[in-house]
This record gives sequence, C-alpha cells and structure tokens, in this order.
Amino acid sequence: MPGTSELIDFRRAFVWLLCGMLLPSVALIAFGVVAVVNERVAVERRLEIEYGARLRTLDADVRARLHAAAGAAAAEALARAGGPRTARGGSRRQAVEREPPNARPPARRRGAASAERGDGSPASDPVAAPRAEPLLLGIAPVQVQGADPVFADAVRRAQALAPGGHVLAASDAGGDRHLFALVRVPGPPEAGVLAAQLDLVGVAAEIPRLAAARFPRESATFRLLPPTEHGGATIATLRRLLNEVSPPDRTTIVARLPLQPPLDGFTLAAEISGDDPAASLAFRNRTWYIAALALLYTGIGVGFGLTIREMRRAYKLSRLKTDFVANISHELRTPLTSVRLFAETLKQGRAQGPREVQECLDLLTKETQRLSSLVEKLLDWSRLESGRKLLRREPTEVPALLAHVADVFKAQQLGATYETHIEADLPKVSLDRDAMAQVVLNLLHNAVKFTGPDKQIRLRARRRDGGVAIEVEDNGIGVREKDRKRIFERFYRSDDLLSRRTEGTGLGLAIAKRLVEAHGGRIDVEARAGSGSVFRVQLPANA
Repeated sequence: MPGTSELIDFRRAFVWLLCGMLLPSVALIAFGVVAVVNERVAVERRLEIEYGARLRTLDADVRARLHAAAGAAAAEALARAGGPRTARGGSRRQAVEREPPNARPPARRRGAASAERGDGSPASDPVAAPRAEPLLLGIAPVQVQGADPVFADAVRRAQALAPGGHVLAASDAGGDRHLFALVRVPGPPEAGVLAAQLDLVGVAAEIPRLAAARFPRESATFRLLPPTEHGGATIATLRRLLNEVSPPDRTTIVARLPLQPPLDGFTLAAEISGDDPAASLAFRNRTWYIAALALLYTGIGVGFGLTIREMRRAYKLSRLKTDFVANISHELRTPLTSVRLFAETLKQGRAQGPREVQECLDLLTKETQRLSSLVEKLLDWSRLESGRKLLRREPTEVPALLAHVADVFKAQQLGATYETHIEADLPKVSLDRDAMAQVVLNLLHNAVKFTGPDKQIRLRARRRDGGVAIEVEDNGIGVREKDRKRIFERFYRSDDLLSRRTEGTGLGLAIAKRLVEAHGGRIDVEARAGSGSVFRVQLPANA
C-alpha cells in the first residue's frame, strides 16, 4: 500500500507539472501566432510613423522654398511695375508696362495668365524672368475673366494685399496643372496683380535636394508624386522624370503625405530601394522569434526532462528505502529472534549437558556476529555518504592483501572455499588494506551466497590496463542484463526468487563501488543469467 500511494502521488505531481507547463506554452504559442500574423502590419505602421514625421518636415521645407521663389518673383514684379531698371532688362519691363490691362491669357488656361505661348498668341507678350531664381518661368498680367473659381478666389485675395504681397495658387486650365505666385503691384486692384509662373518640374527636382540637406544620412529617397487624375503635358513630363530617376518596380513606398494647396493632389513619398523593407524586417523578426521560441522550448524540454528524471529518481529512492526498511527489519528480526531463543534456553536450563550448552553459545556467537556485520555495513555506508570515512593508503603487495583476505574468510567459517591465482611480479598498489579487504570479502560473500551446492569460486590477481585487476569468478546464478547497471546502486536487490530468499541489505556492492572509486579505480561485472559472473576490481599501479 505505501508503494501504491507513492506511485499515485508521483503521477499526480507529474500531471500538475504537465499542466503547469502546457497551459503557459499554449498561451505563448497563441501569442506568437498572433504576433507573426500582425508583424508586417506593425512594421509598416512603424515605418509610416517614422517617415511620416520626416515627410511633414520636408513639406515645410518645400513650402518655404515656394515662398522664397514667390518672394523673388514679387521683387521682380515690383521692379517692373515701378519703372525702368537697368539696360539689361529695360525693354522687357517696358513691354509689361505697355501690356493692355484687359489682356487675356490663352484659351487653354481658362483664366490663368501664362508665360508661354499656346496654340494662339496671348493678348499680352509675357516677359521672361531673369534666371536668378530657377523656379521662376515668367511674369505676366493676370486675367480673372473665365478663370476657374479657385484661381479667381486667389486673385481676389491677392488684390486685397499690400503692394509686394503674394499668394500661391494653382490652375488646372487646359487639363494641365500650372503653379503661380500672384503678386500685388502698385495700381488699381483690378489691374494690380501679376502672375509669376513657377516650374512644377523644377519643384519636383528640388525635393531630393531639400531632403539631402535636411536628412544627410538618410538612405531613403523622397519624391513628389503627381496627381493621378490629371494628364496634361506638365504632369506627363513629371511622371516620365520620376520613372527615369526611380523605376517603380525597384522601389517600395513606405510613407505618403498628401500636400495642401497650391500643391493639392500632389503627394510627398518616401521610397526605399530594393526589396520590401516591411517584408525583410518582418522575416528577420519572425526568424528571431522562432529561434527564441525554439531556445525557450528547448530549455523547457530540458528542464521538464530533468524534473521528470529527478521525480523518478526520488520515487525509486523512496521505493528503495521502503524495501531497505523491510529488508533490514527482516535481517534484524531473524538474528534477534535466535539470540532471544537461545538466551531463554540457557536461562531456563533447558540445555542438557555441556554439549548443548556449547551449541547454544556457538549459535549466539554466530547471530551476534551477523548483527555486528549488519550494523557495520550501515555505519560504513553512513560514513561514506557523509565523507567521514578516511582511507589510510600505503603501497601494498597484492599477494599480502589476498593472504589477509584468506585469513579473514577462513575465520568467518562460511562453509565454502575458493581457489586463488596470483600472477607473478605484480606491482605494488597504493590502498587502504582494510578497506580493500572489505571489498574483496564482500565479493566473495556474494559468490558464496548466490552459488549452488557445487560451488566453484576463483580469486585472481593479474596485470590489466597498466594496473592490477582483482577478479572474483563464480558459477552461480549470474546477473541479468537489466540488473547489470543497477546492482551497484544503494538498497537495490534483484527481483529473482533466489535473491529475495537470500539475506542482504543491498548495500554491499554500493559500498564496494564507493571504496574502489575512492582508490581511483573502478568495479564492473561480466555475467550472464545462469552462467555465473566475474566481478572485477581495477586498481591503478603505485607510481
């Protein structure tokens, strides 16, 4: 019943351990699956946030650049409206001054003054701006009649400004996009506004330069993407320029920022060349996650295995201790019962004659020796376990050791004999004579106990592996394969019938192994069930 209860407790502890590790593992796997599924979205979102902030900064720089170009156009327009300048630009300024106030822009611009000739000549001859400002294409009077409402509203706002003020405006006349700086010049409000056309392609070309100045270490490329719903000549030129500089199949857009008027419809974009960065980062993070998860579960598996091994060891040790208590109780009960029986026989005078008295005394002596041997084994094991057993090693002749073993064996009167074979010229061995004699005697006692009536026991000493091997060979029951590794464990006894009927504590071979290992040697067994066995003690030669 105690063994069954311990087995149930072991199984219950195993189930609790399994549940305690399985449930968190399932939760961790579920979390990992969700993380892997959402990782690409998270990476894209992070890139969008990171580059979105840079796009907003770049948008402010673009607006500052447009206002700088508009400021240059305003200075030029004021200079022309105010009178002659230098001979270099006089004739063109006079042409602007001679422009009739009701001049109309080309029909294709529907109300927006143009600095370039279309399919028909404009009513006024536009005057090209000096090349000091690269974004300025030309300056001409503005005409609001027939213009689109947004452009007309921008003209009215420019008319309300003080001379020198400007308003940035865009016009979609003729199906094409044009960008203007409407400059207020001295004169009546109806005719006091000049339109300075700005170069959209030049603005797009300015974006990479502004980005390089603002973010000198940035590997991404910043572009101005044209609107998709417009298809005029300017937009087509802009698209062709962008495709030549940055082919769409070789870059990935990681962030976009729609621009406000006058560049409404245009989009600032951050592009990264090569493979999709979100995919590469997601793959790298997923790889790290899987590697970390594999390491985690490897650690969990190793810990789980070690825990199970320790639990099984504790369970087996508990069973061994239970068996030991049962065995030691039996081993103590038998001699104690005999001692009490013969003591009562002598006390009550039941022994008739000196011969029976002597037999009782001999049996009492034998049983007390048996008890003494049992207690001595327990004390030896306790001293070995606690490290309190001290070995007094000294160079010893092997024949002298075996002669001492023979004397002790004969004194014990075990009712058996053995043959001794000693190889000549054996080297000396550094050992504790009493401890090693205990080892050899233990092997001889086992040979006597586990051998049938026809006992053939041999004790040999010979050279082997550069040292000395002491072997005890018998023709007994042998050792089964499954017991061969465990017979040197403490409290272990084989389950066969003969072993169970033979007295013993299961400590003899465990003590022998500890003593041999303390001498720097090893002990092993060669045996087959039913064919006898050979126990070998291998000791290093004395240096």
